Amino acid sequence: MTAMASGKLALVAGEGLLPVEILKGLIEKGEPPLVYALRQDPSELEMPGISVIHIKELNLVKIFASLTFRRVKRLLLAGYVPKKTIYSDSMDEETSGIVGGLRDRDDHALLGAVIDRVEKLGISVARYDSVVPEMISKMGHIAGPPPMESDLDDVEYGRSILGKLLPLSFGQSLVVSKRAVVAVEAMEGTDQAVMRAGAISRSGVVVKGMRPDQDRRYDIPVVGLDTLRSMSKAGLSCLALEAGNCLILGGSSFSQLSCDLGISVIGVGPCPSS
Repeated sequence: MTAMASGKLALVAGEGLLPVEILKGLIEKGEPPLVYALRQDPSELEMPGISVIHIKELNLVKIFASLTFRRVKRLLLAGYVPKKTIYSDSMDEETSGIVGGLRDRDDHALLGAVIDRVEKLGISVARYDSVVPEMISKMGHIAGPPPMESDLDDVEYGRSILGKLLPLSFGQSLVVSKRAVVAVEAMEGTDQAVMRAGAISRSGVVVKGMRPDQDRRYDIPVVGLDTLRSMSKAGLSCLALEAGNCLILGGSSFSQLSCDLGISVIGVGPCPSS
């Protein structure tokens, strides 16, 4: 059953490339969604046949009313929303009520509360793998040349370490070279962690995974062309992604670039937690 067959689909598009890539993929599949652009510049989302509603300030009352009026049945969330947008002084009553009722005010808690409210309207929030399964990392070889044995050894070592780090919630990836951890991702993100690693060791692999309790409707790791470029600059040769737990941006361009740069991209099993 396709997304459109399950009811009218809307895409809430925050900042970044992810919503743009998802929109292109849905158009190619003949499933153009209604787009709510929660970003400063919505021009990248203005594509033929696409209706874009530009949300200049977060007002959940108006957004929920619009979703109901337009008979949206499925909602997909993509991209990030700056916290200054969420916690601005001009919050509407609905947003204030949601924020005020939270014990923790991190992104995970806030989005979870908003999703609960959306689903009470009879709108289901879709998982990425149900709408754009072609963008999800698969098991085995994904792109680029076959990995070297030394890289595979580093990947397995990295998986054993990352499995223990993921539950701590401060990073989703690490860089390993010769069975030694060179860098661990923190708030700076994967690409910056990769560049830090490159300043220390000009060889190694990146292993990227996802916490078991992450919500697959809005919180899934992402890699793309910039990840490959950063790895190339840092001298890294293999990108290992937990199968089913990462979104890959770029489509055929990602595959071509991994070949051009000589970077192996593979899907691996879940990182063991013990």
